[in-house]
Amino acid sequence: MEEPKPQIELLPLRAAVSSDRPSTLDVLVRIIPPAIELKLKRPALNLSLVIDRSGSMKGQKIDLVRQAACYAVQQLRPNDRISVITFDRAIHTLVNSTQAEDKANIIYQIQQIEPGCGSALHAGWLAGAMQVVKHLNPEQLNRVILLSDGLAGVGERNNQVIGTDVYDLAQRGVSTTTMGVGNAYYENLLMVMARQGGGQYYYIASSQKLPTIFRTELQDLIATIGHTVTLAVNPQGSVELEDVLSDLTCDSRGQFQLPNLVMGNALEVVVRLHVPPIEQAADLCYFRLGWIDPQQDMQQKIFKALHLPVMSSNQLEEFLPHPQVQQRVTLMMAARAKKEAMQQIAHGNYEAASQLLKDARRRVLCAPNSPMMEKEAQTLANLNFDLQSRQLRKISKKGSDEPFDPTLIGVSQPDSNDKG
Repeated sequence: MEEPKPQIELLPLRAAVSSDRPSTLDVLVRIIPPAIELKLKRPALNLSLVIDRSGSMKGQKIDLVRQAACYAVQQLRPNDRISVITFDRAIHTLVNSTQAEDKANIIYQIQQIEPGCGSALHAGWLAGAMQVVKHLNPEQLNRVILLSDGLAGVGERNNQVIGTDVYDLAQRGVSTTTMGVGNAYYENLLMVMARQGGGQYYYIASSQKLPTIFRTELQDLIATIGHTVTLAVNPQGSVELEDVLSDLTCDSRGQFQLPNLVMGNALEVVVRLHVPPIEQAADLCYFRLGWIDPQQDMQQKIFKALHLPVMSSNQLEEFLPHPQVQQRVTLMMAARAKKEAMQQIAHGNYEAASQLLKDARRRVLCAPNSPMMEKEAQTLANLNFDLQSRQLRKISKKGSDEPFDPTLIGVSQPDSNDKG
């Protein structure tokens, strides 16, 4: 029997286009993987833990990563593979890839890790990746987990170059998850690596969050039905792609890179189309979802066309906007505003940042109400309050840990309340 495939659902802001004037059309593209199976069996893991022991990891940071790594090892089964790499200015192979039969010895070695000097983050990640690649098996779950404060001081330090390497490894079937620790960590690189690597990004605020984080991470691994996921958006005729509100990266073919397809977790992308006056109904845009099935190691594709009725602009005004699309558009624009505000703060433009947050909150309050909208309005208010109080490090953490963009963070992320 053929395995169930994901579905593409298209929700336009208004369910028609104008015949007598150009218009802007926001479309919520929802990608719906099959529902999760209740008796899902976990395949064997092929895992590498890459642990940052640089000088900046002193104190609570190194304690947290040791606890996190030990907790991860405790969850392993005897037939799982595990390797442990540490890095400061040099790379150290603490545990070569082996079956997790002697977990006590592995945990003991992790507990002895102490901070060193320097941070060869890229080389450390690469060493862990090579441990996984040596035993690469499509029937296993192959992943690198990087535990770090995200500071790369030795070797390759360019986010784009590192992100490309992580993406190339994901193409081979090895994903990367990143976990940031402490109040002073550099989330940008960690987020790029998780995004490009088809994994997840987490902030470990305290050891109490570890069970939730690793439960989520394991569930994501077990239920993944597709990696190297892309979405192609092809407007037809004179229709133009004006914007993609989700913060996505394009590959060399102009396709948007998406997170892994995980059973039970819908992904959402909002695209903005410029539609000229249309005389008669026709296909406005084609959407193509592509992914690699990890069980078959084969490329899969599905297609969906956007086709809407045509009417006069006066008639179109009578169509009420879809409330859910309104909410998603507003929330994604708020995520963009927060990112822009962080950039303004980095340049010392505090008033400009404050205005961005105020405008975003005003738009959220004007959109159809829901608990999610109320939470976002409160988040924006809190960010602006912290800005006025010049609590800049606190703002940076809130801005990066509480974004709204399900396409990037996925609904499998722990609830923000679990992030401390």
